[in-house]
Amino acid sequence: MDCCASIARALLIFFNFIFWICGGAILGVGIWFLVDKDISSRIEIVQIDSGDDYFKFAAYLFIAFGAFVFIVGFAGMCGAIRASKCLLGFYIFFVLLVIFAEIGAAVLLILYRMEVEDNIVKLLQENIKKRYNEETVRTGWDLAQLEFECCGAVNSMDYENITYTFPGTQTVPNTCCKLSNREAALDDPSKATPSDSAKCYNRDDTEIYTKGCKDSLKDWALKHSTIIIGVGIGIAVLEIFSIVWACCFCRNIGKDD
Repeated sequence: MDCCASIARALLIFFNFIFWICGGAILGVGIWFLVDKDISSRIEIVQIDSGDDYFKFAAYLFIAFGAFVFIVGFAGMCGAIRASKCLLGFYIFFVLLVIFAEIGAAVLLILYRMEVEDNIVKLLQENIKKRYNEETVRTGWDLAQLEFECCGAVNSMDYENITYTFPGTQTVPNTCCKLSNREAALDDPSKATPSDSAKCYNRDDTEIYTKGCKDSLKDWALKHSTIIIGVGIGIAVLEIFSIVWACCFCRNIGKDD
């Protein structure tokens, strides 16, 4: 039993060191979602009005959850090193809370993924129609259209009858057009220069991107959600083992006394 307790203690310390690092990583991902320019621009083009702060809420949730995991991992290491039943008891309790929170987050993510698949077209079209006059939304669409070489949600007709008024004879954003300076435009979308603006504004298939952005944006969102789900499942498995190790070690604390 002493040998088993020693092994459980060593594994518990090792796991909680990994758990501690993972908490820091999750915390970093949440901060990254808030500060990264490309992520922020994609957030803008899937929000219809200023009340749709679900993505920012998710980023803050990542930050809070990451900080919590970071602290719990540190407490687990201290409990194992000091052989404290009290600390380990609290650790087991909080790890169980983390597991339940991860299950709830996974369910919400799966439901949201299905909602994205069902409503993404309508959501993007409404965004163009109602919010394209906002600079941050225009910048988001410009970056997406440049990166994915697409135009609008479904096609260029999404820019018909929107709240924004294009200058002169322009009917679509310049980023919908095949450009003469695409590399420069990726750094600054406002510098996008069509190779043949007249043909592009007349929606000539040779000078305008005919593919909509919905499929590319959906694939991008689903790719990231799959990674998050996979990481969450992996961490949850390790957490279950950590509870087993903590219980085994707790049962043997003080037996020699």
